[in-house]
Amino acid sequence: METRCPLCRRLVPSDAQHWCRCGKAMDSRCYDAHDDWCAVRSGDAWIGALER
Repeated sequence: METRCPLCRRLVPSDAQHWCRCGKAMDSRCYDAHDDWCAVRSGDAWIGALER
């Protein structure tokens, strides 16, 4: 199933999705950038929590 990346908003097919522990599926190119605002893994988790 395709989904939209929460960072770049591109459609990402299921075989190219990278899943984070916070439950978001994203494009492989955005996965590393997601660390900065992830609601689970980041020091700035409050930003990711507000995004949910």
